Amino acid sequence: MKRRMVAVLLAAAMAGAMITACGSEETAETSASEETAAEDGAAEEEDAASDGYVSAEDAVEAAKAGGTHVLDVREWANYVEGRVINSEWCPIFPLEDDSLAEGMTAYAEENFQDDEDIYIICNSGQKGAQKATEVLQEAGIDAARLFTVEGGAKALAEVDGALTTNRTEDSIEWQYVSGAEAVEAAGGGDVQILDVRDDDTYAQGHLEGSLQCNLKEIEDPAAQTAMYELATSEMDPENPVYLLCYSGNNCAKTGISVLKDAGFPLENLFIIENGAKDADVSAAFVTD
Repeated sequence: MKRRMVAVLLAAAMAGAMITACGSEETAETSASEETAAEDGAAEEEDAASDGYVSAEDAVEAAKAGGTHVLDVREWANYVEGRVINSEWCPIFPLEDDSLAEGMTAYAEENFQDDEDIYIICNSGQKGAQKATEVLQEAGIDAARLFTVEGGAKALAEVDGALTTNRTEDSIEWQYVSGAEAVEAAGGGDVQILDVRDDDTYAQGHLEGSLQCNLKEIEDPAAQTAMYELATSEMDPENPVYLLCYSGNNCAKTGISVLKDAGFPLENLFIIENGAKDADVSAAFVTD
């Protein structure tokens, strides 16, 4: 009888031990699952925190690669001192100027009707980018396409070579006209001839009826600003512009990039091939 009772007690004890062991395994598995879930949740929170932002480095690479709109919304005075190559300029500062919001809406309707993402650069990645994001969303741009460059221009300034005043490396499909075509158009009312050589060289000979703005120092923000002011005050973005420089290269390309920022459509902008070195052009120069 005693042996039978011992056997029963041993069986009960073993069953209890097995239940306890199983419970321990289940508890361990549950804890592991909870830990994994917590890690996944933390990762999701980290992704959510970065959602809507891109790094300064990524913005520069995207601008170089193409396929992304890199939109600079700073004031001209800040933008002209250093910009990302291939960036687009449409200011939202000062923020209280409602006409700038209207201008950005119009710009979005004309330029952002594709599926490309839009990386927004402001001074520090805060108020300007927020305002631009709101304006673009109101203009019908999908919020999923809009990203703020984290830290804005301040962060870009810390990236070697990210901000530059050299516009000749912009990925623009440069258009050319021959010297003979430029001479034929000079003095007419349909084409604007813009001479971007220095003042003394221009005085020694230029095409009849041409405007002049010195872009010899192509990376000088003051020279680019003078070009911008001339374009917005004396030139017509609806009419073609033929740009004359020393040899049909960097000065003219810089001028086209500035005119683009001033709202001139690229299809209206042409470089006079070979510039002042072209025989037809130099033969047609006047000095008055």
